[in-house]
Amino acid sequence: MVNILVLFVMTLLFVACDDSSVDTSAENDILSSSYEGESSSSLDTLEYVAPPKLSGREYNPDFNAIISNLAPPLYNDGKWVMGRFETKRVGTKENGLPIYDRYYVFFVSKDDMATWEKTDTLRCNRSDNIKSAFTWNGRFYYLLHTDEETTFFFSSEDGAQWDSIPLVGLPAEFMDDAILTRANFHASNNKVFVTGNVPCYVTSDLETWHEMKLRNGGSACGNNVAWGEPGYRMSGASGVIMYSDDGTTWDSTSTSGTLNGYQIAFGNGVYVRGTYSGRDALQWSRDGLEWNPTRLENGNASSIFYEGVIFDGGIFLAYGGGMMAGSTSYLLVSENGQDWVQQDKVAYRDILRVVYGNGQYVASIYGENYYAVFQKEP
Repeated sequence: MVNILVLFVMTLLFVACDDSSVDTSAENDILSSSYEGESSSSLDTLEYVAPPKLSGREYNPDFNAIISNLAPPLYNDGKWVMGRFETKRVGTKENGLPIYDRYYVFFVSKDDMATWEKTDTLRCNRSDNIKSAFTWNGRFYYLLHTDEETTFFFSSEDGAQWDSIPLVGLPAEFMDDAILTRANFHASNNKVFVTGNVPCYVTSDLETWHEMKLRNGGSACGNNVAWGEPGYRMSGASGVIMYSDDGTTWDSTSTSGTLNGYQIAFGNGVYVRGTYSGRDALQWSRDGLEWNPTRLENGNASSIFYEGVIFDGGIFLAYGGGMMAGSTSYLLVSENGQDWVQQDKVAYRDILRVVYGNGQYVASIYGENYYAVFQKEP
């Protein structure tokens, strides 16, 4: 699993930039709890809510071609967009070698992916030129990087007309291909954060970026930022949780155990974080500071390495798999963040990300030419 292997390297960076000490004493180590067992009296609990179930199908967009390199799908205001990387032979060199034109073709769907319309073409040199994808302030954004001189957002409001917006305001060394590959640009509470490297940054206008710093010194770095009623929360390495009111200045606290947080989400009044630690790998919290183990009705939550946790459409989804590329993917669902059910196996390869729109959860599958699409059952 490519993302997990990269994550181990990221973890070392997060530990290096974190000035907080981690309490790993036995009395602070939360023990795993089975679904049938009783929780310790020191742990918080929620009223049981039966987890929802999803029904799904494999899905291959009607692009009339084999899909091998797809840009992540995005949804906004009744429209889905995605892109496909294409290679076309346009000539021959003097030595007989072929000359190719390489580009991304973008599509939009206004009928829940039943049909797609080609909207624009963007010349690129590699299929991995797209580094991040997100929606923000009513627009679609794809971050493209071709070289140190060419890094920009390809953005659209309606999915039909696209604009190139230069990426400005970040340090020149940030434009390195390896750094941008690790970077995670994402929106939270009307701000855009870029995490995954040291240092991390936040902006309110895509022009002026502020380095995220700890109040007591050092960089505030983590995997992603979630906004909830108590404020911004970001999960770092070795059980460290960082919290902030403005997204720029952060405090940190050590949580129970040595969990290496991967993703964090907020919904229905609670935070949920998934990790790649095998012990209590999925947790929930009311305030994002004190964490509790979850309950899985039909499986072992600690055996899964979680690559992502999202909240959308009124429910939480956590997804991940094993450590090796090609391992089985898992999809877990919860309404209250505490009580979970594991869905049927959805793919034999890694789930890269899940995007929600108009009642549908679309899972991008690593190395495959299709998406898995799910809906919540009545």
